Amino acid sequence: MLKAYKFRIYPNQTQAELIVKTMGSVRYFWNKQVEIFNSYNKDTNPLLIFPTSTAMRNELSWMKDVSAAAIQQKAIDFKAFKTQYFSKDRKKGVGRAQFKKKGNHESFRLPHPKFSLNQELGTIRLEKIGQVKITLDRIIPIEAQFMSVTVSMNTSKQLFASVLVKQEIDPLEKTEKTIGIDVGIKEFLVQSDGAVVTNPKYFRKNQAKFKRMQRRLNKKKKGSSRRKKAKLKVAKLHQKTANQRDFFLHNVSTAIIKNYDIIGIEDLNVAGMVKNHKLAKSISDASFSKFKLMLEYKANWYGKKVVKIDTFFPSSKTCSSCGAIKQDLTLKDRVYECACCGLSMDRDHNAAINIKNEALRVSNAIRA
Repeated sequence: MLKAYKFRIYPNQTQAELIVKTMGSVRYFWNKQVEIFNSYNKDTNPLLIFPTSTAMRNELSWMKDVSAAAIQQKAIDFKAFKTQYFSKDRKKGVGRAQFKKKGNHESFRLPHPKFSLNQELGTIRLEKIGQVKITLDRIIPIEAQFMSVTVSMNTSKQLFASVLVKQEIDPLEKTEKTIGIDVGIKEFLVQSDGAVVTNPKYFRKNQAKFKRMQRRLNKKKKGSSRRKKAKLKVAKLHQKTANQRDFFLHNVSTAIIKNYDIIGIEDLNVAGMVKNHKLAKSISDASFSKFKLMLEYKANWYGKKVVKIDTFFPSSKTCSSCGAIKQDLTLKDRVYECACCGLSMDRDHNAAINIKNEALRVSNAIRA
């Protein structure tokens, strides 16, 4: 299994400058490839010639101060993009290549052995940068095989090293339990066994603070040091909100993976849902896509199974007792009342039971 361990790093001033310079070199290389790629014209520019990482380093002396491997990795990424762009097997096409902007979640990647981690000393060696202090809140197993490290910087100017390893992960003990999950905005999720997880709404709770800080930022003169400080404060609040949300999502997803073998969840079209301007903020705040992704990769690690239920499955309109479908159910109806069998139940709980039953049906059909 491939698993990534993300740690905060604390470079000194010289190392930080080299890290930023490496990110800038990688960004420059990518943008040059994008510029050439987007300049294609079958009449005036039919033959595109892309400069190699070696040619660009020989042409630009300042690029020689950074690791050649970092630029080579970005060349591999661009080659992969072109393969996906022209692939006829993809259900959804890849859009045109986009330029990378300075300060927008910048990063670079180094393959092994261009880096090494010393867990005893708490340092990571990065080529052309040196030994950088790293905070290890988890220990990477000795038998793990190092693959690569991605050094990244968020909008709060914090630096991280995400170490990708290949390792054996022991599956969790089977519980022989199945659960259906109905995610929502009012409650983050309702389980088929009746358990409810409240939506923490971290962004909504900090929204008033965001508005105050944003107003202060807008009053600052563009290009001034005070504006930069105010902008950094806004970025740090956004980062804190994102960290709180991720911590919550990890706790909920890990608990579900530990307690159930088969997890049924709706395959929601979140991209389509956020087009509803009245609910967009609440849907983004809940991070349904990230939660589903966490469930999927953790289930893959620990020998569990996530069954994605079709978007158009009528989980909310179907009676979990007799199977009758209530076509006139609206979003305002918080209690599901069946006219056929008399069932009266919370609509989300009813939907979760239907999702569980559908997950069992799909799982049995796959086995058969």
